Amino acid sequence: MKIRTDFVTNSSSSSFVIARKGELTQAQKDALIKFVERQFLGEPILTPDSTEEEIKKEFEDNCYLSDSEDRQKEVREALKKGMSVYIGDVVFEETEYRLADIYENVWEIMEQTGADSFEGIDTDLSY
Repeated sequence: MKIRTDFVTNSSSSSFVIARKGELTQAQKDALIKFVERQFLGEPILTPDSTEEEIKKEFEDNCYLSDSEDRQKEVREALKKGMSVYIGDVVFEETEYRLADIYENVWEIMEQTGADSFEGIDTDLSY
């Protein structure tokens, strides 16, 4: 954990140091896109191939979908168009912590897929 010994303001910022060699590898790009899709576009819940039973169960079990017939209608229309339906959330009360988690997850992905082209030197964002 970082301990601040210098002047501390009301700012909610934290510094980091990373090292990179060259451009992102294809594996890094693919992993980052997959992470962004999951993080910012939600998790898949229904596909055009979902059965009526699966759709009804999702409508019953998911409080965001169960409370709105209009939303359920829009979901059904999207499925008819051949689209998959995803769901996610943004918790604004925890945004600062979630943003730090996003950075740390990205750096972990870069290290795991980077073939020694990425290294976190000081990536501890807690203070």
